[in-house]
Amino acid sequence: MRIANLISLTALLAACGGSADQSPAATSDFDVKLTPIVTDTEWPWGMAFLPNGDLLFTEKERGLRYVAGGEGAPAPVRGLPDAYTEGQAGYLGITLDPDFDTNRLVYISYSKGDDAANAAAVIKGRLSNDNTVLEDVTEIFWADPRDTAYHYGSRLQFANDGTLYVSLGEGFKYMKDAQDPKITHGSIVRINTDGSIPPDNPFADGKDGNPAVWSYGHRNVQGLYYDKDTGTLYETEHGPKGGDELNIIKPGANYGWPVITYGVNYDGTVITEKTEMAGMEQPLTYWVPSIAPAGLTMLTSDVYPGWKGDLFTGGMNGPAGLELTRIDMEDGQVVGKESLFDGEYPIRDVIQGPDGHLYVATKNFDGIYRVDVIEAAADGEADTE
Repeated sequence: MRIANLISLTALLAACGGSADQSPAATSDFDVKLTPIVTDTEWPWGMAFLPNGDLLFTEKERGLRYVAGGEGAPAPVRGLPDAYTEGQAGYLGITLDPDFDTNRLVYISYSKGDDAANAAAVIKGRLSNDNTVLEDVTEIFWADPRDTAYHYGSRLQFANDGTLYVSLGEGFKYMKDAQDPKITHGSIVRINTDGSIPPDNPFADGKDGNPAVWSYGHRNVQGLYYDKDTGTLYETEHGPKGGDELNIIKPGANYGWPVITYGVNYDGTVITEKTEMAGMEQPLTYWVPSIAPAGLTMLTSDVYPGWKGDLFTGGMNGPAGLELTRIDMEDGQVVGKESLFDGEYPIRDVIQGPDGHLYVATKNFDGIYRVDVIEAAADGEADTE
């Protein structure tokens, strides 16, 4: 089924990422389609809807853009600092202050520096009333430097207490640093909005770890979601060749990379024989082969029958990637997974909009789309459009 400017998607019955994680296939009794809402994009990375329905999104090299009414042509937002944009670096994650209605503060993660020394950093700024300028921009956090242009993590999520979680990749060749909580490579950090350290962080005193570090042992966390109802922080991270993970994040916990993993090196050689070890967390589920999960959200609306409370993540590449994945959740556990994409587009981010619909941003130049339910044809008539 295809009509002009609508791309039809079928809810596939196969479990995404193969059967290695033993998660059964989830199934849906309806179909969905992607409806394009923004087409003039270049490497979109993160999205955030304003309360009035306007859309903000970052682009890796062009910075911040906004779309009036959430649909149509994007316009640039000025005022961002220059970014380092080689490799996977650039303007990355974005989130709104919990009190955006009154303070109009926006938080953006980006890469700063040069080939010799660069780092992930977080800025905050006040969005002008006409959405065209980010004013009073302040840098509130920067990670340990590296000399690689890969694995920045850089997703942002606010907790109920107003603290900000920031995911940080391990810089690719610094994988061993992910096991050292004194270093921010391969960690999730938790900070206050002024950049100070919450006193209840697990390493707040600095004796056994960096005061900002909340969890460590991560590879490249590109999906982060905080469930405000339960206070649970979920993340998805890229494995190497296989071994992508979905985790629940606990303070001070070690998530194992690279000591344990369900993946191997890109050339097929073994990283480690171990998939579990005492003192290291196990994922809720994992993917073999990889999907390169990116973006993460939980559906809290009733737009899609039976999906409320499920998690959704994009897939960017790999043998089982190029998809939107529904992770069927019951009581905090994964009971199934379902691929909602046919392999045509790599999906970088997924969020829920103020209208309750899911929105996805593609990795390259394909645009931003709304996920719509395909209504069944009346009286058994076939939909021939």
